[in-house]
Amino acid sequence: MSPNTNSNSGNGNGSSSSTNPGTAMAAAVEDQYAKYRVIQEEMQQLRNNQQMLMQQQNENDMVKQELDVLDANDQVYKLVGHVLLKNETDDAKQTVEQRLELIKNELDKVETKIRDKEEVMNTIGKKIQEMQSAMQAAAAEAARAIAAQAQA
Repeated sequence: MSPNTNSNSGNGNGSSSSTNPGTAMAAAVEDQYAKYRVIQEEMQQLRNNQQMLMQQQNENDMVKQELDVLDANDQVYKLVGHVLLKNETDDAKQTVEQRLELIKNELDKVETKIRDKEEVMNTIGKKIQEMQSAMQAAAAEAARAIAAQAQA
């Protein structure tokens, strides 16, 4: 019977601390902050992807510029594994154009995702600020109530 009494008193203590509005508010802020950190990590990955795509775009732009200088009769070679294979100039130009278009589309997708994540981050950030302000106001009110009680 003694173990039941101990568990009941433990539940009673747990209930009183869980009804503390400050604890509940702090937990809610922490939950929002955890979401914010997850989105920050996702943003970092998106920015890394964006940087990689921009680098690929620059490299392919340079290749395109070099191909634009060539005549139709000039020889172009393509590295496949460890072997250089002869490639038609027009085919090479077309391949580079397609690659550039694909990279541009991927960049657009990543930039859209970045904008969307930034909006979510801003919304969560504002919510966190509001919750922290409410916590400060509640703490100030509790301090005033305690001071008034002590004077009475």
